[in-house]
Amino acid sequence: MSHLVFVETSGSGVNAIDYAKQAGHTVTYLYSPRYDFTASPHQRRLARKLADRTAEMPDVRTPGDLLAALRAAGTRPGEVDAVLSTLAFCIPLAASLADLIGVRGTPPEGVATARDKGRCRRALARAGLPSLAFSVVGSEDEALAAAGRIGYPVIVKPVLGVGKGATTIAHEPAHVRDHFAGLAGNLDHLPAGMSAHFDERFIVEELAIGDLYSVEVASDGRSFVPLVSTIQKTGLHNPVLELGCTVPSGLDGAAERELGTYATQVCRTLGLTLGIFHVEMIRTARGFRLTEANPRMAGGALPETVNAVADRDMFATLIDLFLGQGAPLAPLRLSAAVSHSLLAAAETTTVRGDLAPGWFDPFLDRLHSGWVRLEPGGRVNAMRGNFDRFGMIRAVDADPVRAEESCAAVKADIERCLGIPLVPEAGHRSPWPSGPVRSA
Repeated sequence: MSHLVFVETSGSGVNAIDYAKQAGHTVTYLYSPRYDFTASPHQRRLARKLADRTAEMPDVRTPGDLLAALRAAGTRPGEVDAVLSTLAFCIPLAASLADLIGVRGTPPEGVATARDKGRCRRALARAGLPSLAFSVVGSEDEALAAAGRIGYPVIVKPVLGVGKGATTIAHEPAHVRDHFAGLAGNLDHLPAGMSAHFDERFIVEELAIGDLYSVEVASDGRSFVPLVSTIQKTGLHNPVLELGCTVPSGLDGAAERELGTYATQVCRTLGLTLGIFHVEMIRTARGFRLTEANPRMAGGALPETVNAVADRDMFATLIDLFLGQGAPLAPLRLSAAVSHSLLAAAETTTVRGDLAPGWFDPFLDRLHSGWVRLEPGGRVNAMRGNFDRFGMIRAVDADPVRAEESCAAVKADIERCLGIPLVPEAGHRSPWPSGPVRSA
C-alpha cells in the first residue's frame, strides 16, 4: 500500500481521500482554516476524519514551511509516495512539496505556466496552437491601450487566481475604467484564502463568443487522454458566471474529437504531465479557443455529475494516476445523460422566515441528487463568483436535452417556492443533437 499527502481539498475532492482510504492507502491531510469557505463544514470535518494523519498549515510561504507542516503531522518525507491537491488555491503548494521531497506530483513548472494566464497564452503561441489575442497589463492606462489594440469587446481578468468577482467584460473604454475604479471594493469582499493569490497584473483578452465547453484530461506523463467533455451553463446577464454543466457535451463526433485534441495539446504544451486537468474552451466561429487551463481536476459538482453516468470513477482515476498507474486507454463510457445547475441568488436578499425544514424534499424526489444550505430568515448574498451558491440540483435522463429540461423545471419551481430571484442561465448557441446517449 502507498502513502498519499493531500495539501487541502475541495468539497468534492473529499471523495478522492475516501477512495484512497477504501483502497487501503495511508493519507496525510494538510489543511488550513483560511479555505473553510470552499466546502461545507461537514465536508471539512469528514476530510480530517478520513485521514490517518492531519496537521494545520500555518501561513505557508516556502516549500520548507510546507515540509514543516508535513512533519508536524507525524509524516516523514521518506514515507510519502505522492503529493496532490484537488483545491485550486493549493495546487502550487502540492507541486512544490512533491518536487522538494522527490515523489510523484504535478510538475511545478507546468502548474506555474498554467496558472499564469499570460505565460499560458505565450506558451500556446510558441507551440502554434490557436489562442485569443491578449495583453498582460498592470494599470488602467495599459489596459485601455491594450483594449484599443485588440478591439472591443474584451475581457479583463486577473492573471492569477480564481477571480470571477474581479473580472469585467468591457464593450467600451468606460467599462475598463469602471473595472479599475471598483477593483478595491471587489477584492475586499473576497476571503483571504482567495484574494491572497492575486497580484497586480491583469490580462486583457479578446472576448470569445460561443458556447463554453470543458474537458477533463488525464495524463500519466506519457499519454494524454480526454476523459470526458461537458457543455457549461453560464449566466444569462453575466457569462463569466458558471452555473453548472451537462454531459455529454452535445457535440457531433468530429467536433468532439476536435475539442478533445485541442484540450490534450494544451496540457502537453503547458507541461501538465501528471493528474487530471480541467480545461475550458469556447467554441468560436474560428474554432475552439482556450479560456482557462486549470492544473487540477474540476472542482464543484462536475466530477460527481460525471460519475453519475460514467463507467469509471473520476476520483479513483485521479488517485491511481498519482500512484503510478497509466492513464486510461480511452474516454469514459456514458450510460445516460446528466445535468446539474447551481442555485444562487441574483441579488442579495433574505430567505423566507416561514420556510419549512423539509421544503427541499419534494424537489429532491424529482432529481438524481442535490443539496441546499439555507436558513429560514437568513441572508443570501448575490452571486459574484464560484463559491456564492446555496445549493445544487442534478438530473439524469436518456439524453442531454431532457436532462437539462428536468434541471430547469426544478430550478424554476424552487425559485417560485423561495420567492428569491435566482441567477438565470443562458441558452446554448449550438443546436443539440436529438436522441439518447450511446456509449462509446
